[in-house]
Amino acid sequence: MSLPARSPLAAKGLLSTGVTLAFAVLCLWPMLAGAAPRFGLAGLSSNNEVRLRTSTAHLETVLRVDLLPAPTDASPDSPRAAGAEATRVTVLVDPLLAADGTQVPVTVRVGTTEGAAEVPISVLQPVTVTLSADLPAAGDFHGRVVLLGDGVREAIPLVAQRVAAAPTVQFYPVAPARGWTLGPFSGKATVRLTFRETAGVGGAVGPAAVVQLDRRAGGSGDGAAPVQAQDAKWFFRGPDGQPQGPGKEGLLQLPAYGTGLLSLDVDDLPESGEYTGTVRLLVPEGAAVEQAFTVWVKTPAMFGAFLIFLGVVTSAAVRFYVQRVRPRVNLRSRAEAARQKLQSLVPARPLEREAAVAASLRRQVDALLADIQRPLSGLVVQDSVLALFEARLQLFSLWSVLLRQLEGLKGVALLDAERKLKAVETLLQNDQATSADFSEQAQLLRTLDLEAVARAVLEARLTELEQQSRTLSSQRGDDPVSRRLQGELPLYVLRARQQLPGPDLETSRRLVETAREAFLEILLTDLEDAFTAKELPGGFTQEEWAALRLRVGEQLARARARMSASVDEAYLYYQSAHALYLRELVDNLEEALTQLQAQSGGGLNTQSDWRTAVDARLATAREQLDKGEANLASAEYRAAREDFARHVTLPPPPVSTGGRLALESVPSAVTLDPFSQPAVESPPPPPSPLPGGPATGNLSPLPPSSTKASTDVLVHLDWIPLPRSRDLWKVELAVLGMMSIIAVLLGLQVLDVFAPTWGGSGAWMSAFLWGFGLHQVGNATFDGLWGMVSRLEK
Repeated sequence: MSLPARSPLAAKGLLSTGVTLAFAVLCLWPMLAGAAPRFGLAGLSSNNEVRLRTSTAHLETVLRVDLLPAPTDASPDSPRAAGAEATRVTVLVDPLLAADGTQVPVTVRVGTTEGAAEVPISVLQPVTVTLSADLPAAGDFHGRVVLLGDGVREAIPLVAQRVAAAPTVQFYPVAPARGWTLGPFSGKATVRLTFRETAGVGGAVGPAAVVQLDRRAGGSGDGAAPVQAQDAKWFFRGPDGQPQGPGKEGLLQLPAYGTGLLSLDVDDLPESGEYTGTVRLLVPEGAAVEQAFTVWVKTPAMFGAFLIFLGVVTSAAVRFYVQRVRPRVNLRSRAEAARQKLQSLVPARPLEREAAVAASLRRQVDALLADIQRPLSGLVVQDSVLALFEARLQLFSLWSVLLRQLEGLKGVALLDAERKLKAVETLLQNDQATSADFSEQAQLLRTLDLEAVARAVLEARLTELEQQSRTLSSQRGDDPVSRRLQGELPLYVLRARQQLPGPDLETSRRLVETAREAFLEILLTDLEDAFTAKELPGGFTQEEWAALRLRVGEQLARARARMSASVDEAYLYYQSAHALYLRELVDNLEEALTQLQAQSGGGLNTQSDWRTAVDARLATAREQLDKGEANLASAEYRAAREDFARHVTLPPPPVSTGGRLALESVPSAVTLDPFSQPAVESPPPPPSPLPGGPATGNLSPLPPSSTKASTDVLVHLDWIPLPRSRDLWKVELAVLGMMSIIAVLLGLQVLDVFAPTWGGSGAWMSAFLWGFGLHQVGNATFDGLWGMVSRLEK
């Protein structure tokens, strides 16, 4: 089936009808558009609503109603249409409705007309509408603004918001606060925070709190480092200076548009540097207000100046010690060592010539020590003076050894050596001698054949030892001592004499000394055995015998103690003990003879001859004791004792208490130093020395070394005005003061001590080293210039 075809005539009719309608619409469109006016409100939000905000109960605002231009108007000044009336508008406002359903009436004034009224409006002349309402509480209130005009109705939402009345705070710029710290001590830094209220609402704000406190730079280095609460302390104070607490105590009353003051005290900051922090102040409404602040903490500049001055003084003290104190201490130590060496070189009983030279040297070293220890004149003592005395002392040590060796060689012709020693003795006592003279003479003494002299001395000692042994054996007769001297001693002498020609001189000397010790041991044993008898000698009581044993035992103990060190001194103690023992025996026998004569009453004429002989022998024994010949006195005493015993019958003696053990146990109060205690009685004339040994004795002790502290020597100065050298300390003190002032003034500027964040251990060390180094450099420069000038003068 096919559709019927349309006729061409019908198609042409429809086309003409569409064209006619379109032309009619185009012609009537401007008239239709101008007949529908459009209004607008100024200040609409993005949601096409009017939003009002107030913090008070009364709300009053002004709205502007604009007439939007029509699209047909060529310009704003052209009229809408010829003969058309002006557009009029009516503004209506619905009551405001709260969230709880409360309605709030709104008073409307259009222009100057109260209430809703129809007023003319044009594009060039908008209409102002004043709205007023009393909002009962805070919150949002919703309503509508209705615009009516020329049959057009437009409704625009209205939202009125009442907020609670709260102050708004704004801080003023804060100036950096300054604090100080010095080790464990620190000063308080006060930050003054000033703020004002900007919303025109008075009320309470606060409390305030420190949100963060960082150290940005300081003595420990750059970089931020948070400071914990245990490191620093802070608290707030109000305008009246009273502390502010964290709770309600920290609230501040702020009037509308008024200003407030909050003081922040920061204390116990650990190090110097720049600290930055933030203070947060709470407000009743809205976000809290924050304000940054800065605290500069530094070490006081006076402490920096003190460190610089301390460095200068320390450098001066080191220089003074190096140049003045240490050389004098070294000189004094060397002088005291020389003095001790002199004391050790002088024997207990020196020779007459040796004692004279030693006394001269002692006076010299004492004068040298006194000069060194003087406050200022000791600075003049040169090292060469002490070196000259040391050379003199070295020569004396060589001379004294050879002199004692030559003194032991009696009968040996050593005239050349004697002349050399005499020349050295004269040189030692010459104050004008030089070090070259001492060195030359010392070299001459070293060239002497000391081994030959020593062997000759040892040979002489052995010869005299043999002679003394034979003499003692002949004096004592046939007794245990003589038998031991003839049986034991020759073996020691023979061994020493066989070793003497050998190269080992020290072994020969030891063998000779061993022979001499054996000789002395025989004598000591014999004297000790005399006190070990169980029966007391006639005429002695227990007390007298114990006292004698104690006195003799002390001397024998000293002899045995000194035997290993000096056989000569030990022999002297033996002679003293032997003489003491014999003298007591002679005195006891004389008392017994006197008592016997008193008891006889002169009737024993037949016995007068033997009494006379006994008296004569006792007198001879006493004379021998006075001369120091104890051995001869012992023979006379024994003869007298035997003669007395033949003619007088004595009662049996009591048993003696003690023995060798009691003799050897010397009381603790007895010292073994032979020169530490005075003799019990006046000493007899010096006995003959042990065979082969030089005469010994004691030298008056050297004065004790000064115990005065070196600081006392440096303090008590003798002030003598310039231009003498003793007044040089004034110049040095003035130079020290000048350098201290220069170092302090330059250091304060160069080290930036006045910077607000100066301090810390590194800065302190820099200040100290600045003063120390500047003083050292200044002195080194002065010494260099002075040395250059001195070389130029030469």
